[in-house]
Parts: sequence; structure tokens; C-alpha cells
Amino acid sequence: METNVRITRGIIIAVVLIVITFFAYKALSKEEEKKAPKTSFRSLNVQTETAVNKDEDLLIDLSGKLVAKNRIDIYAEVSGVLNSKKFREGNRYNQGQVIVDIDDSELASNIQAQKSVLLNSISQLLPDLSIDFPNEVEKWKSFAAQIDFNQRLPELPSVGNEKLKTFISSRNVFTNYFNIKSLEVRRSKHKISAPFSGMLSEAAINPGTLVRIGQRLGTFIQPNSYELEASLSLDDLKYVKVGNTVELKSPELNQIWTGRILRINEQLDAATQTVKVYIGVSDKNLKEGQYLSAEIKGTTLTEVIKIPRKLLLENNELYFLEKDSILKREKVQVAYKGAEWVYIKGLNNGVKYLNQAVSSAYDGMIVSEIKSAK
Repeated sequence: METNVRITRGIIIAVVLIVITFFAYKALSKEEEKKAPKTSFRSLNVQTETAVNKDEDLLIDLSGKLVAKNRIDIYAEVSGVLNSKKFREGNRYNQGQVIVDIDDSELASNIQAQKSVLLNSISQLLPDLSIDFPNEVEKWKSFAAQIDFNQRLPELPSVGNEKLKTFISSRNVFTNYFNIKSLEVRRSKHKISAPFSGMLSEAAINPGTLVRIGQRLGTFIQPNSYELEASLSLDDLKYVKVGNTVELKSPELNQIWTGRILRINEQLDAATQTVKVYIGVSDKNLKEGQYLSAEIKGTTLTEVIKIPRKLLLENNELYFLEKDSILKREKVQVAYKGAEWVYIKGLNNGVKYLNQAVSSAYDGMIVSEIKSAK
């Protein structure tokens, strides 16, 4: 009896489980039906363009950093305390204005002492000249009168007579004169003047500091006139020459400048297999060290089609439109491939190609054509 009860209970539980499983399966099936995407038979709308072969100016993209066209690094050739209170970064100087003034008081005193010795030598020379070379006396008197302790030495009187030259040399006049001239040259190095109107872009020393011989003091540049240094591949080099026009852009300033290629370095960078190109540009809004992108107008390519780089697929392939509704993927002949533009040769005029990037496109896909807006 107890065995029958257990069998009956097992059968009931089994039936209940079967019923529950059935309803659960039905519920899941309905949920999957809700999630299943509805199939659409509408074709994809795509933009197309009609190929027209024509001559195109090749545009080569570069980028680089601006460097002042005229710049000098300032070094000290003498020692002393820097007196220039204006020697600060950002200060501007006109051509000929003193940038660096190093104290020269000790050397100035030495020059004055040597001038006194020279005047003494000439004064002792004049009596003998009046006897042996009377025609030369006034010339040397005039020279002595022109010697100013606060000015540079005047030019020596001309001496054509060999006996006179030997006589004057024996009195150490020439020795004293050229010693003073050497000191004057050395003193002139205590002041460094601006070779052109410009700005002190870097000051490596503060006013009042002791300057050592050979010490670097700073950098002086001519603002508004710059060179953009950029790297050019060997493949692009054949399309570029000195004098080519360059369009320069700055994303930060949202501005465009026009420059020209000034020089092309003949030396190849072994690491990058590129050569350096130097592009000249002038504008008051530009700054040294600023990065710009450049677009060089190179040689003219004949009978090509210019398309955006994003349209070109792997293995130099492009989507074409056949029978006004079918995409066909075919390989094309690339004349030049730049960062933004690709130039294609060999296409027949009138063929239609896909003029937009479509990630879902495939060979044989049915599409609806929308011509590109010019």
C-alpha cells in the first residue's frame, strides 16, 4: 500500500515538472521573438561621385616646430660683473643697442695708463725728429694732440721712410700703440650690441652676477620671421623643390599663413629615412617653438582623380557603383598617397565610386545612390 502511494506521488511530481517546463519554454520563446530584429528590405542610401580625370596640384602634408630665422646664442669673451639691468627674457632691443654690458672699469684704467706711456714716448721722440726728420714733426705733434684718454686711439701717421720707421720703433712707440689697440679690442668685448632688432628669448644669467670667460649668457632672436623645420620622406622629395608654396595652419589660433620652402637638406636621416625641409614664414602672431601643420603644393599630377584618404580601402581598393545599385570592390592605381588625400590614375571618366566611408559595406551589396553635394 505504501509503495503505491510513493509511485503515485512520483507520477504527480513528474507531471507537475513537465507542465512547468512547458510553460517556461513558451515564455522564453515569446521573449526571443520580441528581441529578434525585424528584417528590413530597404537598401542603404550612400553618396557617390562621378570620376573626372584632370590635372591636380599635389598637396603634401607635413608638421614641425617654428625656429627663429635669425637667432644668436650670446657668450662672454671676457669676465666681470654684468651691469645690464635690462638683461631679462622678453625685453626688446633695436639694432645697435647694447644688450650686454660687463663691467670694464679695471681695463679702462689700464688703457688710460698705457696712453700716458705712449704720449710720453712721443714727447721724447719729437726733439730728435725735429733734427733728423724735420718734415715729420708736425704730423706726430698732430697725432699726439688727437690722443684722448676717453676715446679710441686715432690712426698712426703713415711712415714711408724705412730709417724713420726704424727710428720710431726704437723708441717703443709702435709697441705701446699696438698694446693699447689690443686692450681697446678686448674692452669692446665687454659690450655686446644687437646685430638686428629683436628680443632676448632666454637669459641664462641675472644682472649683477659675475660673468666668466666662455659663459653662455642667453639667446637673442628676431621675432616675426621664422623657419618651420619638417621631415620629408624620400618618396615625397621628388615632388618638392625650393620655392614651392606652403600653407601653414595652427589649430590653436585657427589661422592660416603662406610660406615658401627656403632650403632642403641633402643629408638623409639614417634613423627615419627622411630629409629636413625648411619653410620660411613671417607673422607677428607666431611664436618660436610653436607647432604648425604644413601643406606643400608640390608638382602637378596629370590626369588623376583626387579623393579623401578615408575612402581608400586595404590593398589600395575602392568601392565602385555598378548598374546604379551594386557595390563592387576593385583595386586602383595610386599615383600618390598623402595623409588626407589620395591621387588615383587609370580610372575612366564617368565611373561612379563610393564617396563616403561605410563600415557595413561589402562587395555585391545593394544600395541606393545619393550624389555628393558639391
